[in-house]
Amino acid sequence: MNPSSHQYTTTNTRVLLAKRPTGWPDESCFQIEACAEPECGPQDVTVQAVWLSLDPYLRGRMDAGQSYAPGFALGKPMVSRVVGRVIESRNERFREGDFVWGFLDWALRTVVARGEGLHKIGPELGRPSLAISALGMPGLTAWVGAIELGKPSPGDTVYISSAAGTIGQLAGQFAKRAGARVVGSVGSDDKVDFVLKHCGYDAAFNYKTRDMDDALSELCPKGIDVYLDNVGGTTLEAALRHANVAARFPLCGMISRYNEVKDPGIRGMQLMVSKRIEMTGYIVYDHVHKLPAYQLRAAPWFNAGEMRFHEDIVHGIEQAPTALLGMLKGDALGKKLVQVCAA
Repeated sequence: MNPSSHQYTTTNTRVLLAKRPTGWPDESCFQIEACAEPECGPQDVTVQAVWLSLDPYLRGRMDAGQSYAPGFALGKPMVSRVVGRVIESRNERFREGDFVWGFLDWALRTVVARGEGLHKIGPELGRPSLAISALGMPGLTAWVGAIELGKPSPGDTVYISSAAGTIGQLAGQFAKRAGARVVGSVGSDDKVDFVLKHCGYDAAFNYKTRDMDDALSELCPKGIDVYLDNVGGTTLEAALRHANVAARFPLCGMISRYNEVKDPGIRGMQLMVSKRIEMTGYIVYDHVHKLPAYQLRAAPWFNAGEMRFHEDIVHGIEQAPTALLGMLKGDALGKKLVQVCAA
């Protein structure tokens, strides 16, 4: 289409990384900036953001140190998975009105050069936001950890930390479909109720009000066969103490350590040897080629109501920094999203 035929507002809004945190980040690490509208050049695509994804790994990218993903540049926009709608296209692969997802700036509108890295969202996925949550990379992360690396068998005990989070609520349901008994730990009594009533967990406990060893002894009386670790720290140490011989420990994340200035390490690692535990750290980007097959497998379960998934949505791009900080402190139930405009 002729770019001059599309009418925008005159001002865009974006969220920048203003400074690097030391320990816990705060609001001063971010800057909300009004800026000029981006111009759509030849072969480019302009995307109106609808949902921004908030994920724990973003904390690591706020640092300057080396990680599996490059750090964010100071004075530049934060970037995460975004679902948006094409509002202008000079690229034959995309049409105005298409829902797409990609790794985009935290901005109301973004021009994507040559449409590179944009993925169309088909109607078979149902709600478009699922492309960056249950049927996107978070869902694939849960599947790889709980099923491919965890390898649960009927009757196994699967323990999942951060059970009410994006990964936990899905991984628990996947493990249940495999015939396992599923136990989760969460950070509030409301989250205990949520995973028991909505995510199919057999048992769950609030780690803030219960002794970890007492809870695992009671709720995993036959020991732990699979531990999907999302938090690290003392929770991982406790899981090692209660693990069975030949247990599988997929390590998905260690959110309890993301804001530590000094890493205190993990105690009890000698149990890895005596119990012959298979511990595997994994990054979903190593498995991204499996995403289409995962979507074909899992989408019918969600569309049929056989699996449930909760999205914790806040509204307004200006709320993105506060929502990210809250999520890092456990203030989220399910997948945290920022909705920046109507779908």
